[in-house]
Amino acid sequence: MKNIPITITLPESIVKDLHLYISRGQISKFVAQMVEKGLETEKQKLAREFKEANQDVERNAEIEIWDTLSGEGLNEKNSY
Repeated sequence: MKNIPITITLPESIVKDLHLYISRGQISKFVAQMVEKGLETEKQKLAREFKEANQDVERNAEIEIWDTLSGEGLNEKNSY
């Protein structure tokens, strides 16, 4: 996988801990692994929320009404 350099801003305390606990040549790798874990957590959370929303009967009925109305009148020409 290709690496792309980026610039981020972190609190000073985190930077100090990175330098204290992670060897200098491994910081980018460590940060990438932590971001990857965080993204996976967010993806799982979003998937759970989507599944819950999809099972909401009231919400789905409302969406069905809006879907029915969304194209109404779009192909009609004005007579004025």
